[in-house]
Amino acid sequence: MSCGMVRKVDELGRVVIPKEMRRVLNIKTGSSIEIFINDCGEITLKKFSEVSNISSFAESMADIIFNSYNIPCLVCDDEKVLICRGVSKKEFLDKNVYIKSKDDFFVTDKKIIQTDDQSFEYSFVYTLKSDGFDCGYIILLHNSNNLEDDILKSIKLLCQFLTTLLRF
Repeated sequence: MSCGMVRKVDELGRVVIPKEMRRVLNIKTGSSIEIFINDCGEITLKKFSEVSNISSFAESMADIIFNSYNIPCLVCDDEKVLICRGVSKKEFLDKNVYIKSKDDFFVTDKKIIQTDDQSFEYSFVYTLKSDGFDCGYIILLHNSNNLEDDILKSIKLLCQFLTTLLRF
């Protein structure tokens, strides 16, 4: 995508990102933006993914969930799947995610996850928050809506740990 617009800098040094660009890039109130200056002296703005910033911890968490409980797991930022365990990377990695909920934890009972060789009827979704805003999700893929309480509590604890890391 190539798009150029001219905006003025206000007295506090702020520049407004046009609504059209925010919509296309899924930049919402509270989204973090990285600012770079390249060798040519150009300023580049890039949407910052808090979840990808802690990806090594998120990868370890996904490994623990899959290796301990044999539950396929996806780790997403607010746009796409960043990490997957127990499912085909080709099927899931970098795929767009559309989750709209204000709950910290919820279960979906739609067949939202379907691959060439697997179908998951239930998804347990944990919301990751940074500064009060949804910035990512941990999605557990399962064929039953009855996961044991101690498994759910353990996974919730791991998700809370990730959320704590997002604050730093």
